[in-house]
Amino acid sequence: MTEVSDIEVYQKLTEIADDLEAMAARGATLVGNAALTTAALTVRGMAGAVYQHIMAERDSGLDS
Repeated sequence: MTEVSDIEVYQKLTEIADDLEAMAARGATLVGNAALTTAALTVRGMAGAVYQHIMAERDSGLDS
């Protein structure tokens, strides 16, 4: 199995969050919409954490 880079993780999480938000917009019920919206926010938060990690590594590499 090949390694997955942090940028690939960020991109996939962002893609998943986008898909969840699109599904929420088409949700037939309030409960389904709320579940999808909450999931999208959670996944987008994870993507944001990965992005911050990527940027922190990039910034620390410039100091060397």
